[in-house]
Order: sequence, then C-alpha cells, then structure tokens
Amino acid sequence: MDSFTHLVLGAAIGESVLGKKIGRKAMLWGAVVGTIPDLDVFAAPFYTNAQQLMVHRGLTHSFLFVVIMSLLLGWLFARFNKKTEVARKSWSWLFFLALLTHTLIDSLAAYGTGWFEPFSNYRVSFNTIFVADPFFTLPFFILVLVALSAKNNSEKRVKWNKAALIYCTIYLAFTIANKWYVNDKMQESFNKKHIHSSDFVTTPTLLNNFLWMAYSRDSLGYWFGYYSIFDKTNDIEYYHVNRNDSLLTPFVNDPSVKILKHFSKGNYCMTKNKSDIYLNDIRFGQMGGWDKPDSSFVFSYKLNNNADNSTALNRRKFNVSYTEALSSLAKRISGK
Repeated sequence: MDSFTHLVLGAAIGESVLGKKIGRKAMLWGAVVGTIPDLDVFAAPFYTNAQQLMVHRGLTHSFLFVVIMSLLLGWLFARFNKKTEVARKSWSWLFFLALLTHTLIDSLAAYGTGWFEPFSNYRVSFNTIFVADPFFTLPFFILVLVALSAKNNSEKRVKWNKAALIYCTIYLAFTIANKWYVNDKMQESFNKKHIHSSDFVTTPTLLNNFLWMAYSRDSLGYWFGYYSIFDKTNDIEYYHVNRNDSLLTPFVNDPSVKILKHFSKGNYCMTKNKSDIYLNDIRFGQMGGWDKPDSSFVFSYKLNNNADNSTALNRRKFNVSYTEALSSLAKRISGK
C-alpha cells in the first residue's frame, strides 16, 4: 500500500495500544514507525533502477526485520522515556503491530513483499487490493482524524479509533472475499471459451476493488479480460497479447533485464514501438486496457542499445491523459 495508508494505520494502532497512557503521542509514534519499512527508498542511490525494484519491499518488509526492529525500538523508547512509565514490553508491542501490519497489508498487493528476506528473495503477493485504494484509505483516514480531534482518554476518542480499525478490517476482508467471487466468475467465463492456458490470475485494477483484470498464459502469450462486480453478465471478452520473447534476444545477458524478469515472476511480455523495445510487467495491467486492448502497460521499461538499462529503465510515458483514463475507468466500473 501507499505510505499514507501505512501512516494512518500506524496511528490507529498506536492509539489502540498506548493511547490511554501517553495520549496523542501514541498516534504519532505509531504513524512514524508504521512508515519505517518504506524508508528503503533512501537506499536508491546505491543500486541500479532495476535493483531498486527488488530492494523496495525487501529486507525492511521481512518478518526478521519486524521482530528485530520492534525489540530494538521498544528498548530505546523505554530507556529514553522513563517519565511515561510505559514498560518496554508495551513499547515493543506497539512497534511490532505497526511494523507487522505494514508487511502484511503490502503483501495483499501485486508488487510482492519479501517476507523471508534475507534467506529467500521470494515475493509474497495475494493480489486482493490495488497498491493505492481511496475507497479504503479515505474513510479510514477520516475516522482516525475524528479520533485524533477528541480529547485524550475520552470515550469519543476510543470509539472513533475503534471504528477506524473495524472499517479497516471489514474492507480488507471484503477485498479477500471479493477476489474469491470475481475469480470464480472470471474463470467460469474463461473456461466456457475453451481456451487452453494455465496460471489463471485475477487482480484489481487502478484505484478500486470493483473492476478486476484476469490474465492467463498460453504457449504464445497471455489472455486478458476485465470484469466489474456491477456487470450484468460474466460473459467476458478475452483478448490475446503475444509474449514476443524473441525481442529479448539482444538483452539475454543484460543483468537489469534478468532482474526485471525475476521481479515480474515471469509475467511479462515484449512490445516494440518504432526502434524502441519494451519489457512490460503485465501484473499491473494496462492504462485503459478495459477499453482498449492495445493500451500501454503500467509497468513498461524501454530496452534498447541507446538506453542505459542499468540506471534509467526509461519508464514509458502514457499517451492517454489521467483524466481520460479515470473517466473511462469509472464508466467501466459501473458495469456493462
């Protein structure tokens, strides 16, 4: 999820754990610690752009990091905040929950999270929520903000913060149940078309949990389809995109390309535009794919002899305006 969502969640957890003992400071420290894992972005200058993809949501999002950092911070805060009379165990518990929920929620998105770093670079991703979902974050933020505005130790403060955490839990549960529902509907429609493929995957589209994309690989490439929970039928139109592995031949030994392929978990396709060759991570879909099958992929990297693939990766610029894309998205979400 985005850093703002982690900040809000950390604040709510801080209030729940230590709000009665240290007041608004609990929200402050919960919010700060809840964003610590994303500080891995400051390591960017030490890595190529391709390596940064694996560093982000890597070691700082691992269970090992959660345990060590929560114990360390708990010890430090207990040592330098003796006037608060908060036990080290309580500090550690706050930080453990703030860090753990960060790691767990990030694993729900398509990007992937390194739960087992540094022992394994496998990325966990459940594809139940988009990396930024305003339907999740905005109501959650408003509820936490109302709680923050209330007096310390007041019933209003406790009530609204509890309501915020309940909303958070219910929405995340909704996304999981929604994925099961959508996956069944989309795979049923896919099977009726007698398409021979494997690894059927569903994932939510940009900024919502109502319109979903499915992709499935065959020997030549991938089948794509879109389904809104407001659609009147699940008769989905699937279209095919060739993988075009032959375009990768000039870059077979390029270390950055190897990283991109690993990062995508093998879910990529190659496209060519004039003299430019692009590696597209299909997991994040296309900017407008629900309307135009030839739309550009969201994660698209230019690979050619004139591009410095180790540093730039030259992310493709979209031809469609964001206003048009969001308007098209809202229309498609409403159903067809």
